[in-house]
Amino acid sequence: MAYPGDQAWRRAVSAVTLLLTLIVNKGQYRRMVEEGERADVVIGVHPNNHSLFVLRRSGRLERELERFGASVEWIEYDDGRCTIDLFADEEIDFGGTGSVPPIQALSEGLDIVYVAVSDPRPAQGAVLVRADSGIRSFADLRGRAVALMEGSYHTELLAVALDEFGMSYSDITVLDGLGHENREDFWSGAAEVWVAGDPFWAEAQASGGVRVLAEVGQHIGNRSTWWARRGFAQDRRELANAVVASLRASDSWIAENPRAAAELFAADVPDSPDVATWEISLRRRPWGQRIVTGEVLAEQQRAADLYAKLGVIAAPIRLADAVVEPLPALRGE
Repeated sequence: MAYPGDQAWRRAVSAVTLLLTLIVNKGQYRRMVEEGERADVVIGVHPNNHSLFVLRRSGRLERELERFGASVEWIEYDDGRCTIDLFADEEIDFGGTGSVPPIQALSEGLDIVYVAVSDPRPAQGAVLVRADSGIRSFADLRGRAVALMEGSYHTELLAVALDEFGMSYSDITVLDGLGHENREDFWSGAAEVWVAGDPFWAEAQASGGVRVLAEVGQHIGNRSTWWARRGFAQDRRELANAVVASLRASDSWIAENPRAAAELFAADVPDSPDVATWEISLRRRPWGQRIVTGEVLAEQQRAADLYAKLGVIAAPIRLADAVVEPLPALRGE
């Protein structure tokens, strides 16, 4: 895919930065294994999974694991899509993303399982055009440049919406990037359409100058998913349960203290909005982890079938076996 000069250079720098992050993480991981220092639980954490991002900064899981004489190692990175690579190299045991990455991971043959999901997040994003744009519906998107974070729920939203209008994902031109890069592409004119997720969606709402083609909840459930290596989820079930129990407690803290949580994000996430904008974003999303029910799995399967139809993944996959028995923490035990 060709990009204008500035975008091409910026994306090349971003790609190199992400690659170096993974290389450093891999080097640390291999050293730990060679020296017999690998933690009992290794978790991938990035800013787009808000729950793990806050948990990592709370010390709560470390205290919970002391009951089992166990330790945790956190591998931090900026782009949630790297979660697939980290699972592929068996560098992490547990991670959290939107709904697209676990489907992609399964389509690539990774032996991962769903552990928990969030409630739907209908208010967490929207498809935007500039207020004076001639684009009036998804039917007008053919051949247009769309700024989004490909491989995230942005992909699912566009795939579903385009399919409803008899179009394919290949009918648009994708300008892929992280949230702040999507924002830059949109306001610079490189993209005519922006799939904006929070906190950038909240920022755009406050600044004005945009018009909404659709909000996320009009087309998809947009759940967070937490997934794990099958071996970890099944063989170290007590540790997996400790992770989920800590996540649930941490999420309760965020719900009760959104301003304090917003301060963590504003301080630690580069190129992101201010504390007030983060607080708006955190207040309007659901918190907590839920059991992966048959209804949720069917929802994920419909998405996977659509991705295969539109060529987002190479071939159809079956998700029914990619789930473990619900953990006690999810049952309130």
